[in-house]
Amino acid sequence: MKLAKAVDSYLTLKRSLGAVFSAEARILRSFARALGDILLDDINREATYGFCRGTGPPTRWWERKHYTLRDFFVYLVTRGHMSSSPLPELAPRIPRSFEPYIYSREELQRLLDSTEILADNRSPLQHTTFRTLLLVLYGAGLRPSEALRLRCCDVDLDDRVLAIWDTKFFKSRLVPIGTALTVALHTYRNARKDLPMPADARSAFFASRTGGAISLSRLEKVFVRLRKHAGIRSSPGARWQPRLHDMRHAFAVHRLVAWYREGADVQACLPLLSTYLGHANVSGTQAYLTMTPELLAEASKRFERYATLGDKEEHDV
Repeated sequence: MKLAKAVDSYLTLKRSLGAVFSAEARILRSFARALGDILLDDINREATYGFCRGTGPPTRWWERKHYTLRDFFVYLVTRGHMSSSPLPELAPRIPRSFEPYIYSREELQRLLDSTEILADNRSPLQHTTFRTLLLVLYGAGLRPSEALRLRCCDVDLDDRVLAIWDTKFFKSRLVPIGTALTVALHTYRNARKDLPMPADARSAFFASRTGGAISLSRLEKVFVRLRKHAGIRSSPGARWQPRLHDMRHAFAVHRLVAWYREGADVQACLPLLSTYLGHANVSGTQAYLTMTPELLAEASKRFERYATLGDKEEHDV
């Protein structure tokens, strides 16, 4: 098989599984152009390394090229198209440009309390709107864009389900929600009904003062204001301040901690979390699972219980 055909087959497979894969597609097609449409067996280590390395200093893009090609060659080897991978085993070590900020529950409460500063007689729903948005982002683990795209018909409070359509991976999903979030959404919807706002099935559920959908830029600006008022900031020297999207990271980490405390089989639960978050596979979810002291403590407790059990079984034998 030749390189160009192999790239096309691989991209077709990945997209059939729901991955957008746009950046990876650019990398693989660039790789095919750089080496020419050669036989797979003619791809050598030097050319592969040269493509990844480029001419400048190591960058995140170099790292991404390496991981994209690594997965591509694994695909080819497992299907018998190549006998081994020509890619150097060691990936470049590039420092992460940022670390997700995992909000504590106390910080989340401060964020919610800070929405009081949004009270405005000219926009009586503003405070409730943004408070409920924060609850949805954390309580349902939605992406900010998904929450803002919710229409009235997508919010089924009788069955306690949110319908999320055409997301990042061209997928749609139903997101079950808990009792507390359902009550908060009921409160918001009832307040919304008391105002002269569009209320047909396809109207934006989270609406601005004029009745239209709230823009992502507007939500992010309001969030920065709330975060500063709540006194939430990264540690000194950090390049990035806590983001709106980090609410989703916090949801994932807190869910994992809860499973550990409940004694659940965390590895078996990870695919469920992936589905809930709308990821195509577990690897996408793992990127959200930042190791916090709380998570590390719960994982350590689980390991200690297994280790103690193992020692006891050995002693009994």
